[in-house]
Amino acid sequence: MGGIEPVVKDLYVWTPFLAAGFMWNIVISLVALIVGTGWGYVLARLRLSPHDVLSKAGNAATELMRNIPTFVFQFYLVFMLPDALSLPSTAVQLPFPSWLKAALALALAVAGFVSDNLLLTLSEPREERRRAMLLFVSNWGHFFVVIVMASSTASVIGVSELVSRCNTVINVIGKTEAMLWVYLYAMTWFFLFCYSTTVLILKLSRRLDRE
Repeated sequence: MGGIEPVVKDLYVWTPFLAAGFMWNIVISLVALIVGTGWGYVLARLRLSPHDVLSKAGNAATELMRNIPTFVFQFYLVFMLPDALSLPSTAVQLPFPSWLKAALALALAVAGFVSDNLLLTLSEPREERRRAMLLFVSNWGHFFVVIVMASSTASVIGVSELVSRCNTVINVIGKTEAMLWVYLYAMTWFFLFCYSTTVLILKLSRRLDRE
């Protein structure tokens, strides 16, 4: 323990800073989930449309969102979109920060997932739809865990989330051996959150299934 004791003390000191970064991971993931779920619902409805044009458009859009590399798309949004959006006929500018661009990129993956899974749910006979909806909610919750893990990619576009702040801590500590422990500490944050969320989803699903 003697060799890592200074690192442990450093991690203790920097924990509030790292925790604030992890909150950005959660915010990005929640925004991606909410926006992507809305898009996915619209796409699922389009795919179920009796109109051939709308159905094909929904299928094409779902295929596109399912296959767009969100990691690359983050760079596209950062370099192609401005940092602020001007409202028409006004001098008001709405900020368009990097964390929101990261969330929108991840929302594409959510939209493709929701479109596919909700399509199956809505296609079920009415008497089977409740059980199908419970399965959808369970899968939706588990996909949120995947998005939380993927939110760490936002560090590459300058978002000050957990991984980005880990790099800051490592540079400030200035010790090579600190790198392993700092990243292990970050992995522990992700693991505990994702594991707790998964357990909560399972318990909630079982409870709803019994009702």
